[in-house]
Parts: sequence; C-alpha cells; structure tokens
Amino acid sequence: MSRELSSQHAFQVQCLTQMGVGVWLDASQAVSGTAFFDPLPWPMVNGRETAVTPPASVLGFSQAEPQPPIQKLAPEEKDQTVASLREQLNAGPEIVVEDLQPIEELAVNIEVEPEPERVFDTGLTTLDIRAYLLTDQLLIITDVPSAFQDDEEIEKLALKMGRALLQQSAEEWQSRRLTWPGALTNPHFIARQDWLLGAVEGFVGQLLKSISGKPKVVLAGSNIAELLSVDGADAILASCAVAKIASLPELYRIPELRKDAWSTMQQGLFSTSASGA
Repeated sequence: MSRELSSQHAFQVQCLTQMGVGVWLDASQAVSGTAFFDPLPWPMVNGRETAVTPPASVLGFSQAEPQPPIQKLAPEEKDQTVASLREQLNAGPEIVVEDLQPIEELAVNIEVEPEPERVFDTGLTTLDIRAYLLTDQLLIITDVPSAFQDDEEIEKLALKMGRALLQQSAEEWQSRRLTWPGALTNPHFIARQDWLLGAVEGFVGQLLKSISGKPKVVLAGSNIAELLSVDGADAILASCAVAKIASLPELYRIPELRKDAWSTMQQGLFSTSASGA
C-alpha cells in the first residue's frame, strides 16, 4: 500500500530526516512525495563554482528539478516575431492593425493673444445702486449713498416716476440691488476698476434681458452714468433709449430738481430722436 504526500508535508519529512529526527510514519506503508528546494544561484565549494547535483532521495522523497531559466530572444529574433505577428493580424481584413513603431509627440507652442485691457479710472472704490424694473418696459437705475437710510422713500419715488412716464398703473415691478465690493475682501481685486465695471455690466445686462421691445433706461446719478459711458461698456445701452438725471436720493431731498429731471426723461425716452436712435 502506497501513500502520496503533499509537497509541504514531504518537505517537512525530508528536513526532519536530515536533522536526525525520527519519522512518525507507519513503516508498513510505503510513502512518496516531492520536496521543493530553492536552488543555490552560485553553488560554491572551497571558493570554486561547482555543478548543482540533486541530493539522493531520502525515504522515497526526491528533490524537484529546478525550472530552466527563460531564454531571452535576440533583437533579430524579436524583429522576426513582430513581423510575423503583423502578417497574421493583417491576414484578417476585419482587424485594424496600428503601427507598432513608437509615437513621437511634438511640443507645439500655442500663442494666445491677451484681450486688450480697458484702461480707465473713475476713482470709485465703493458702489451702491438700486434698480427698478416696471412692466418689462422701463428700467430705472440710481446711485444710493452708503449712509442713506430711506430706501422705502426712493422706492416710492421710483414707482411714482415710472408710472407717470409709462402713463399706466404698472402694478408689475421688481427691484434689485448691487453693492461693491460686497462680499469681496481681497484688496488686490477690490482696487481693480475692470472688476467693478464687469459687475455693473453683468448686473445691467441681466435686467435688460427681461425687457421686451426697445428698453427705456433712466440712469439716475453720476456714478452709474460714468461707469456705463466707458468705452466698451456703453455698448450695452446702444439699443436703448437713455435719459441721465440726478440720483433718486437727490430728487427725494431736493424736490426742486424733479422738474428738470422730468423734462430730461421726456426728451431722452420719448422724443423723436430717441425713438429713432
């Protein structure tokens, strides 16, 4: 009766036998197995290289022969192998074979011309404006001093003035507010006049999108009028009828200015020249 041991068990039995330790296997049973040893890379005897000879089998166990090393192909053989592989792949018309040569990438310098910087200096570092949009026809934008507290009063004044200009009740209206620098705290960007102008352009542009037909715009105050007269920024009002008057807080505090403001708005928004502009 014979018994086959696993490679790990056979390895243990052979090591114990070589150390002189008794084997606890039943002597009446014939056992066999293969123990795997890592071969020495450079077997040496007295400083000289010697051939590797597998040790004699112990109790029917033998050492596994080391696997032969993988042979490396010469460059010529590699080229032949690649060529034959390419021929095999090309034999099938449904298979697309790409070039096996390395791809050389060339660095390309892409020059991007910077946008021309708008140079202007209004001297403004802070800005607070209110906008009132009435029945998607009339837009009133006014400067508001930072210390001004009567927001409800200028709102009433804007609605009264707008309804008189449109000659209708104008029940549908909305108000917006823009403050600069607002939540912006970086001093480098706060001092950028182009950032301030960009904020005003975006603010006014969004409001103008809500107006149907030819927009009528009232610029009340010197700050908003100056910002929207800068080259490039004035294009946003190119298709609008525009009237420039004193700010609503000034009209609220000095009622005598309202007569001149009313005349300016009538001429700018409803005159023949404004309609044809």
